[in-house]
Amino acid sequence: MNASDQVRAYVRTHYIAPARRAGASTVRVRAGEVHKALKWDLRRVPQVCAALSTRKFLESANLELLGKSGPPSGQSTTVEFTFKLLDEGKAPTREAHTPHAAGRVQDGSGLEALYGILEEEFKALGGGEAFLKAERAAWGPDPWEKIAMEEKLRRENAK
Repeated sequence: MNASDQVRAYVRTHYIAPARRAGASTVRVRAGEVHKALKWDLRRVPQVCAALSTRKFLESANLELLGKSGPPSGQSTTVEFTFKLLDEGKAPTREAHTPHAAGRVQDGSGLEALYGILEEEFKALGGGEAFLKAERAAWGPDPWEKIAMEEKLRRENAK
């Protein structure tokens, strides 16, 4: 049994099954608690977080991921997963695999809609590369160039 399978089995046995027996509709799982229970070293925290985020886990345990909280990296002992326990006979839908925010499914379609949004603005500025060169020039010289210029000035003033 690989590490991800160990995580999934542990959570099904120690979190999901007891919650179902108790008649709960949701269950929260903290990655750090699972990690500690499995007695792994800290390098394995991302493994726990990844295993609990997979479609394989959601389908095998008949769950819907309602939310995931914690640091932006999503790879910490403080990451907390909130799962909805689905009816045993009800198969989770594709939407059940992604957390919802403000009523929208976070499946990447919103980001995809932004593709090319600044295309016209960049064209008006002479293209993306020209825009970046102008921005870099506005910031002044490269720090190493600035040091070299200051050294040159010091030498000239010392004469």
